[in-house]
Amino acid sequence: MRIPFKTRSLKIANLCQKISKIIIYSLVFLLPIFFSPFTLDILDFNKQILLIILVSIALLFWLVKILISDRLELNFSFLNIPVLTFFLIYGFSAVFSQWRYPSFWGWPLNVSQGFLTLLYFLIFYFLIANIFAKKREIFWLLFLFVISGAIAALFSISQIFGKFPLPWDFAKLTSFNTIGTLNSLSIFIASLSPLVIPLIFLAEKKLIRRILTISVFIFLIYLILVNFWIAWIVLILGISILFIFGILNLKKTGESYLIWLPMLLLIISLFFLVFRISLIQIPIEVLPAQRTELNIAKSVLSKNLFLGTGPATFIFSYSNFKPVEINQTIFWNIRFASGASEVLDKLITTGILGIAALFFIFGIFLWSGFKHLREKITRKDKDWLLPLGVFSSFLGLVFSQFLYPSNLTWLFFFWLLLGVFVALFPKIKSWAFKSPPLVLVGLCVLIFLLGIGLSFAGFEHYLAEIKYLQGLEAWRQGQTSQAINYLRKAIDLNSGLDSYWRDLSQLYLVRLNEISPRVDLSPEETGDLINSMLDSSRRATEISPQNVANWNVRAFIYQNLIGLVEGAEDWALGNFKKAADLEPKNPYIFTEIGKTYLIKADISTQLGNEEEKTENLALAQKNFQKALELKSDYAPAHFQIAMIYVRQGKTKEAIEKLEVTKLVTPLDIGLAFQLGLLYYNDNQLNLAKAEFEQAVSIDENYSNARYFLGLIYDRQGNKDKAIKQFERVEKLNPDNLEVKRILVNLRKGLPALEGIQPPELPIEEAPPEIEK
Repeated sequence: MRIPFKTRSLKIANLCQKISKIIIYSLVFLLPIFFSPFTLDILDFNKQILLIILVSIALLFWLVKILISDRLELNFSFLNIPVLTFFLIYGFSAVFSQWRYPSFWGWPLNVSQGFLTLLYFLIFYFLIANIFAKKREIFWLLFLFVISGAIAALFSISQIFGKFPLPWDFAKLTSFNTIGTLNSLSIFIASLSPLVIPLIFLAEKKLIRRILTISVFIFLIYLILVNFWIAWIVLILGISILFIFGILNLKKTGESYLIWLPMLLLIISLFFLVFRISLIQIPIEVLPAQRTELNIAKSVLSKNLFLGTGPATFIFSYSNFKPVEINQTIFWNIRFASGASEVLDKLITTGILGIAALFFIFGIFLWSGFKHLREKITRKDKDWLLPLGVFSSFLGLVFSQFLYPSNLTWLFFFWLLLGVFVALFPKIKSWAFKSPPLVLVGLCVLIFLLGIGLSFAGFEHYLAEIKYLQGLEAWRQGQTSQAINYLRKAIDLNSGLDSYWRDLSQLYLVRLNEISPRVDLSPEETGDLINSMLDSSRRATEISPQNVANWNVRAFIYQNLIGLVEGAEDWALGNFKKAADLEPKNPYIFTEIGKTYLIKADISTQLGNEEEKTENLALAQKNFQKALELKSDYAPAHFQIAMIYVRQGKTKEAIEKLEVTKLVTPLDIGLAFQLGLLYYNDNQLNLAKAEFEQAVSIDENYSNARYFLGLIYDRQGNKDKAIKQFERVEKLNPDNLEVKRILVNLRKGLPALEGIQPPELPIEEAPPEIEK
């Protein structure tokens, strides 16, 4: 007997619906614990790829189900209005962003804040609201998410106690977990915990209740271990909602099952919040202060009031408007990708329209949730428990966004709760049709093509990240040519990332330094490397002109090409000045500008132009002083001022300046060497010897320090020690003929420099900025 076509269609439609649900179940379980060791961002970037792929597949099967079943059913919740409003404003902010690429993709700045991430969160929310109609299905959805959170917490507890189950180096850190920082995981757990308690009372099987109860204890153990005050406040807020509604339920129904466990958790939370007992040593997490971010927001909104700077671009605002006081701390050179709170981040990156739309979501959810709970609490059944758990967790999650920045797992939880809430209180409208309307078919095809396209693009970006990480590993191992090849492959896969081009330009510079001693080096080979280097650094600044790191590296490239490329010193100055416009409170930039003027002064000296030399020395001094105004203890600027004194023949003043600088950075190896060199030139051999010995104790392969230490031993009559130093220098520099001649002299009992006129720095070493 043949099955009617209509019956077969319905079966296929139901199968597609089930497949969509299974994929969503899988995503909810996998995302909190998912990571990959093959990319630089091991957490959020990989979670985004997982989100894109699984949501696209789930959406595809849901669309097929609609077309086959000849029926369209949509959940028209009032919450859809603020959600769509926020989405549209976020999209406009991305369009008018300072840098559209990361505002759309999130990567390489902040994956969780990208427009693409929000787009798939919205689809995820939409699918939950329209696919999950039964409370039992919603229960299992939330149960899987809780279990995933418990696994993440249990894994982190294992890490904290030094039990490392994973083989990779990054997984050998006590702070590593699958959510983010230890503090972010604790807040995530604190937000999740209020949801677990209603699930315990709703579970029909004893095994499920036991698993959920164990999860609560795992969460509590983790919270106690980390003991982060924001997490306790979030937990207290969520549990208080459960406790309050439990009391109301007790008065109206006489049932007290929702009082004792919340009361116990409240007591524990208040105890650890008040007494702040530290059971283990937790790594310090550094974030900008709330006041700092608020001041940055004021500066940003004075220029970008309505739409902000664009999603994921907080780092640019921080570089531009960070307070000068931060320079007096050890965190002065850190560029933060996120601020002190999610709400302030949104205010800066999406403007007053974006934050208003976000508050619109908060307000409608809380108003609607309170309204529904007030209506359901008088019932004898437990149907109101699931909405209560969702409402309590959501309230804690919202509160946490005022005190701490979010990550992708947090935001996923946020949209999961929104979708579940809409599914719990459905307002379904349906349309039946004999055959799918052409507009609907076209829309489905368009969505399908966009989903496939974005999935392929995301996968291509993932492959590019793998090649990029392989390139960085090769660079660290000194395999420069191989590193260049890996980065070229990464660029072939994704040419829109400035960091790829920026790092490639530095690799070309390293390669040029490696091959420059070769006697068979052709001008064509040198020229090709220089052209590739300059082109790569230029591409980085073209891709992201708002990124100060691109201008710093491009300027550094030109600074290293002075004498090889005509006008390189002027290009270096121009690029450093653009960097200073983007980060006006960074002392490093003004110090580098001053160093470039010093190089120009040296060129003027060689050309015999005293007037130009004096002018460049004055400009160098001005920029070094500017750096010290920004950071009074900035050792490189003090050091360079001493170098000006050297050029002016003021050796005593130079020594005094470096002696003062050494009080600031006593373990700076370059400073120890230069101070030793000044002592040496001033014939203060014992002081010079002490500085060179300190430099060698810091880095036993420091050839220049060993060279001059050997000369001092020779002048003090200690030939054996001198020979030992130069033998070590020869081992480190086997092709240096001058060192070989010195050793011959010493072994004959002659002065080391007999018949030799050494340059000031006989061994060329790579600058610290390009050391791996």
